Amino acid sequence: MTNASRFSPGQQVILNGSSAEVIRTQTVGDIEYLRAYVTGEGVKTVCLDDVDVELPKTQIEELSSYQLDSLHPDHDAVSARWFDLKTQATKLKLAHEQGQLLSISTSTVRLEPYQLACVNWVMQKLRQRALIADDVGLGKTIEAGLLLKELAARNRADRILFVVPAHLQKKWIRDMDRFFDVGLTVADRAWVEGERRRLGEEANIWDQDQQQLVTSMAFLRQDEFQPALQDAFWDVVVVDEAHKAAKRGESPSKTASMAETVTGNSDSLLLLSATPHDGKGEAFRSLVEYIDPFLIAEDHELGRETVDRVMMRRGKENIYDEDGERVFPDREVNSVSVQMTHDERQFYREVTDYVKNVYNRSEQLNEPAVGFAMALMQKRLVSSVGAIHATLRRRLNDLLDEEPATDDLSEEAAAYLDGEDLDEDDKQRAEDEIAGLTVARNDEQLQEEIETLRRLVSLAEDLPVDSKAQKVRRFITQLLEEQPDEKLLLFTEYRDTLDYLLEFVEDEPWADEILVIHGDVDKEERARIEDEFNHGQSRLLFATDAASEGIDLQHSCHIMANYELPWNPNRLEQRIGRIHRYGQDKEVKVWNFLFDDTRESEIFDLLQNKVEEIRAKLGNTADVLGMLDDINVDSLIMESIQNDEPPSATKEELEELIEERQRTLEEWYDRSLVDTSTFDAESRRQIQEVVDESEDVYGSEGDIREFFEQAVEAFGGEFEKWGTNLYQAELPEGIHSSSGDESFGPFTFDREFAMEHEDIPYLAPDTDILQRLMARVLEDERGKVGLKLLPFVETSGIAYNYRVAFEDGTGETIREETIPVFVDVEQRDAQQALGERILEGNTISARPDVDRLRTVIDAENDLRSAADRYVSNRVNEIKSDLSSTRHEETARELENLNEYAQAERERIESFIDEYERKAETGTDMDIAIRGQRERLEKLEERIEARREELQRRERVISLAPEVENYCLTLPP
Repeated sequence: MTNASRFSPGQQVILNGSSAEVIRTQTVGDIEYLRAYVTGEGVKTVCLDDVDVELPKTQIEELSSYQLDSLHPDHDAVSARWFDLKTQATKLKLAHEQGQLLSISTSTVRLEPYQLACVNWVMQKLRQRALIADDVGLGKTIEAGLLLKELAARNRADRILFVVPAHLQKKWIRDMDRFFDVGLTVADRAWVEGERRRLGEEANIWDQDQQQLVTSMAFLRQDEFQPALQDAFWDVVVVDEAHKAAKRGESPSKTASMAETVTGNSDSLLLLSATPHDGKGEAFRSLVEYIDPFLIAEDHELGRETVDRVMMRRGKENIYDEDGERVFPDREVNSVSVQMTHDERQFYREVTDYVKNVYNRSEQLNEPAVGFAMALMQKRLVSSVGAIHATLRRRLNDLLDEEPATDDLSEEAAAYLDGEDLDEDDKQRAEDEIAGLTVARNDEQLQEEIETLRRLVSLAEDLPVDSKAQKVRRFITQLLEEQPDEKLLLFTEYRDTLDYLLEFVEDEPWADEILVIHGDVDKEERARIEDEFNHGQSRLLFATDAASEGIDLQHSCHIMANYELPWNPNRLEQRIGRIHRYGQDKEVKVWNFLFDDTRESEIFDLLQNKVEEIRAKLGNTADVLGMLDDINVDSLIMESIQNDEPPSATKEELEELIEERQRTLEEWYDRSLVDTSTFDAESRRQIQEVVDESEDVYGSEGDIREFFEQAVEAFGGEFEKWGTNLYQAELPEGIHSSSGDESFGPFTFDREFAMEHEDIPYLAPDTDILQRLMARVLEDERGKVGLKLLPFVETSGIAYNYRVAFEDGTGETIREETIPVFVDVEQRDAQQALGERILEGNTISARPDVDRLRTVIDAENDLRSAADRYVSNRVNEIKSDLSSTRHEETARELENLNEYAQAERERIESFIDEYERKAETGTDMDIAIRGQRERLEKLEERIEARREELQRRERVISLAPEVENYCLTLPP
């Protein structure tokens, strides 16, 4: 063997007394050279005959420099405490096997079994791409957060993109931070401009490492971003309200095109929607294709098996507890009719006439924004006298203050007109801006409209009473008198109506019990109000739709009143979802207050009755809402007003639309395409097995606390207990809290305690502070070798702590774990179970028998060989199991891919055959034939690329087992 052949790239050596890493060896003539990176000197290429090159000593060999009789478990060279620290740090570092749920230990949200079952189902897939279509109130946000934590723990969530409706951005930011300690950055115009200044105009701001972004569908679909999105890639993409990004019609919308791009350029993908279909089928199919574009050929119908592979769907009606009882109680929805007075009826008619006249002129002059303003006015008319009075007054002031214009709308107003959902603050500003638009083309028309508005404002001010407000006041008084222990949640759509109602009831004896949530209430105050309503004495919560997302009141309240119904049935379901959700143990009662004999109330009543009727028949509210989602109720009502149609005509048109969708929906149920799965006692048992195996993956709460305490103190910090479940720490130098302080606390290791005390930080296994301590321990030389004296060990030996890992052909870690192996000096018998006990065991503080210690050290080479043989066998066993599972998974994918490819080939070839027949008759079909042949070539390229990817995913590659540290183990 030549000198050069002893060395390989990456090998650690000692070069002339300095540590070095081999880069390569080379021979020039008869002279052998070594090229290496030498610590403190850089890269050097030296003749091997001119230097001294030694292999570094193992930790065991290093011990020979010590007097053996000086070694004991507290000695720095073999410290048992440092060995345990390094062992636990190694355990914390690893991305564990797929069969375990790591998010159980790292989130501060109460986890329900059906949510964990969803997360487990997604994590068991070959690729984590799924449509989660659970009903409203089941916690799709929580499921997405848990999946994000699972992927992050496996180092697969560096680049994250949330694409959500604009009005949900704040909710996602709040929930991801509150429950999962995930900080999302809003990608808006300010962010874009800032990133372009920072990185330069040529940089792709969407394609950066360590990005965790949330942005709105409306913002991301802008033309300027599309080329950059084509070239960006994300580890995880989450699309909320995904049905809004589905394809409809022959030409996909900008939102759908954007969604196709970002979903295609992602590794893991979660589409979230309680209403994944609209009763037609085309939109639902596009969501399935976002998940996997090769799942179903273009001219083939979706089947149950195909849908089941990509969609998880549970309804409230199909979730049962361990005793077989339904978890979610029934709900009862009632309408309360309100009779208008003569003056109110007259006022309603005059405002409606004004709305009709302006709306008709806006149609004639093609000014849709003004028509939109009139629809807003009509909505506020049937909300309350307070809302319509404030709206009329603002419009009058706008027309008096300055000459109105119909262009140059703000970004928020333009987005609102385009159908984008805004958060309440932006929505209010947009509506106020739009409400001032007019179609008056000259001073005479403008003055005429001003005079009309003055008269309407005067009529509103002269109304002696608001019949609906009186009815609601009596309803609340009666409820609190008859059921003094009950609480009531009351919703209204508009802040003006809320303010009006609060003033109307300010002299009632229960007025001081009213809590209020609207768009201007910040998150801290909102949390305080939620806590007071749930646990305090206040029995009334009045809210706008700002509270229809993100608050949970099911444990304290089961009665809800709607001062008016939103024109969008989905908004109503979101409201009901605040109390009709997991944990509600009483029948939910909903009371809707509606004016008699108005077209709006008749249409709303029809809508609500249809929702409840079809829900009772099909068993799922979300399905009905999905079916109604793109029916434009606003347009139907405004057309009815425009054409002076009686309410019955509008109801008849709406009923026909609903019945058509209902027939399609029932057909889908017959084919079992969109029905919900049942979560019963057996489902609970199965997920509980996974939970039991997963709960202590990182170690118990006590293990984490012990590691943190010992690591802090090992590096010179301080740790102390402050009370039950509370601790305080002075962090070591270089380890800081999120605020940058070395003082940290009070904090807790108890997950349940943290959930009950949101102001107390929870030190989860993936917390930054703990991760930084872990990295510091792993970088330290101490702990690589330990010495323990353990009473349960009968024969001396060494416990080796191996790290084994497996990747697939794409480089993704499939499984990673530690395998502790103890080998005794007498039998050379390798034992994993005893190795695990040794790693967890606490040593006796005493001096070891020197002869036994010398025997173990002298036998190290043989003991290591026995341990290597054992681990080699275990690696082969694990690899065999993983390979079998991967083969089954990819075989199914390949079979489906081949079916898809064959169907698409036949479809394209049929076009070519048809065009060639036409060409034979003399028709020029060259361009058409060439186009189809190009499509066929692109199809084959796509299929081959996907096949190669699947083949890479099927491969299971074992990485070389490495001994992280080892423990000399002796009987005491």
